[in-house]
Amino acid sequence: MVYRWTIFFGLLLQPLHGGDAQADPESGARPEGLPQTFRHIGNYHLNSKLRVERGEMDPVVISPLNYQVFSDGIDLRLYCRVAGEDNYTTYQIYRSDGIGVTRKSGEIDLVAGVQALNTSAEMVRQISVTRNSITMVKMPPRSHRVIITRAIAMSDDEPSSDNR
Repeated sequence: MVYRWTIFFGLLLQPLHGGDAQADPESGARPEGLPQTFRHIGNYHLNSKLRVERGEMDPVVISPLNYQVFSDGIDLRLYCRVAGEDNYTTYQIYRSDGIGVTRKSGEIDLVAGVQALNTSAEMVRQISVTRNSITMVKMPPRSHRVIITRAIAMSDDEPSSDNR
């Protein structure tokens, strides 16, 4: 059983879309200050952002943004480049045995992925990362509003935007 978990976790930490595990989509370099113990998981492009409030969903206007995901098996770092600087949020992994994904038929499939949590600045942030997408949920303090952000995996041959 331990052997299966070791293989699963080892595969999970491998780059999901080929290429150099250390590569930034534009510059070919790791983000500055990223410890060598972190391995590249994938590159993702912001797809949508929704605000859920009082049972209603409203789309939020988004700007093009790319994310890089790295993990050391304990923590997950989500990087994005804003104004020429790499910014990141660190999440603590709490589940690495897969993500439940619902089919249109209502059935649930288990796909390889991790779930992680960040509770800094009184904001609760939860992230689910699979080879195809990222789903982030933000719950502000003292609010009945939830923000759901989705990003889809970038293929190796996709050109990077100016933000990355």
